[in-house]
Amino acid sequence: MKALIRADASVQIGMGHRVRCQALISAFQALGWQCQFVVHRSCRAFSESNDVQIDDEQAFLTLAAEADLVVLDHYQYQASDIQRLYQHQPNLLVLDDMNDRGVFPARWVLNPLHEEYSNLILEPLTGPRFALLRPEFSTFDQTLYQPEKLLITLGGTDPLTLTLPILKSLQRHEFPLEKIHVLLGENAANAEAVKAFSAEHKVNISQGLAEVTPLMGQAKLAISAAGGTLFELASMGVPTIFAQVAGNQTRSLEQHVPLGWCKSVRLDNVSSAQRVQQVEKLVYQAQQLWSDLSWLTESRRVAMSLVDSNGADRVANVVTNGLVG
Repeated sequence: MKALIRADASVQIGMGHRVRCQALISAFQALGWQCQFVVHRSCRAFSESNDVQIDDEQAFLTLAAEADLVVLDHYQYQASDIQRLYQHQPNLLVLDDMNDRGVFPARWVLNPLHEEYSNLILEPLTGPRFALLRPEFSTFDQTLYQPEKLLITLGGTDPLTLTLPILKSLQRHEFPLEKIHVLLGENAANAEAVKAFSAEHKVNISQGLAEVTPLMGQAKLAISAAGGTLFELASMGVPTIFAQVAGNQTRSLEQHVPLGWCKSVRLDNVSSAQRVQQVEKLVYQAQQLWSDLSWLTESRRVAMSLVDSNGADRVANVVTNGLVG
């Protein structure tokens, strides 16, 4: 059986779509599926050699009709576009976050948040039990690590170039820099400047890691972008201050911040001057929470109760057993 995964990645789009789809691909491959990404040619710099590149979505419709399954993780597809795709491929799994594209049909919709969809979705897969985590999270042994670091990870591309301003603010406020570990995505913006600062001030830094669980296992607290990493940090029980860097992260933060295991500061919809103030607010919160052992302990307990590492396997099994046609 062959599955096509329609997802793009770029500096503007970020890497989150591709990362969570890769987690799903691993689960499908364990069940014997052949899986292949389909990407727009404009995003080829972030693609791999075996990806299918297309120049327009009409080309994808032709490919979709010949597959056994299509996984769609693409915000440019609105309700009418999804309906058109569904007419070409009834075995359609749509990955969603904001539930703001109108009413559309699909065999399945996957959203790790608690959302309601119309009856045109034959089988909605909603809630954190369907969060897509990579296989490394299911095999990680937390008992081997002592949480003592402040982990800073602003996504695969750090589109707002927040890592360096956060580091400089932490330095000005005399946070112990030896306690920081920065995780940069392979395509992170301003990476060379971040690495230069980290080398000068002896800040631990890693870039483009294939496995991130050891760093999360050492994290007492994290400052993170609020994409798919939110569910990874929750599964690892890492109390987090989320820097919202995109509008599609709003709904997840609206649902998770009230649960008490994380905080958030919005940076995507403000001016440059206001962003400086928001970075200061974020760093102030980090300083306060770093020494709040009561909050850290309770946050870790709550986070770990929300997300396990089996979401991708659940989805792959439901889809494989529910194919039509």
